[in-house]
Amino acid sequence: MGLVIAVAGKGGVGKSTLAAILVNLLAERAGEVVLAVDADPNANLWEKLGMRLENTIGQLREDMLRNADDLPTSMSKPEYVRYQIRLALQEGERFDMLTMGRSEGPGCYCYINSILRTFLDSMMDDYPFVVIDNEAGMEHLSRRTTRRMDLLLVVSDATKTGVETAVRIRDLAREMEVEVIREVLIINRSPKELHPAVKQAIASSGFQEVIHIPEDRRVEELAIVGEPLAGLDRTSPAYRTLRGLVSGLI
Repeated sequence: MGLVIAVAGKGGVGKSTLAAILVNLLAERAGEVVLAVDADPNANLWEKLGMRLENTIGQLREDMLRNADDLPTSMSKPEYVRYQIRLALQEGERFDMLTMGRSEGPGCYCYINSILRTFLDSMMDDYPFVVIDNEAGMEHLSRRTTRRMDLLLVVSDATKTGVETAVRIRDLAREMEVEVIREVLIINRSPKELHPAVKQAIASSGFQEVIHIPEDRRVEELAIVGEPLAGLDRTSPAYRTLRGLVSGLI
């Protein structure tokens, strides 16, 4: 099984940006194809990785429920799901991407979700590194059958409220009984001097590690114009900080 990295955090703290930088760094340093999973219903990892948003797992799930009586008779449901997931997988030279898409609508998805979990977990086993960009509630983490996460990165801004939210997200992962090997708090856009209240919140957060990523003008410029983060300058503060994290994984 490959090394699984989950990136979580409340909206607006830059978790998708950091996930995209991680995907690029891992692919670059490992020299192998990385699997990027966008598990946030507000999907935008595809844009930051310079890919097109085509099929999503959410669309597949809805289509299966809506057309349950019209599935091909030449293949079983599991075979059909495997085929459709492969179609939903967007392949690139350095990384592949799966977009989970919207949450469930009305109806019973139990059987469909069971099949999806089985094949998604199997697919993740085919990659040396998997980066999952999660929503704050980490819904998709709770549904993984492996119940294992090598690295959980919880992203916060440099505020007391942000850090407290990060703690709640970390505690939610523990309540889900997901086996997390390493928990790291990421303070994104961290100023040179933190407010004393933020320092205290970090000190009492209970995270195993804390990493500060400085404000990065180049990252902001790319976000403003919607350019992929593959074009990020290798001397940028965000790139250099995350490169140090990745160096310890490879």
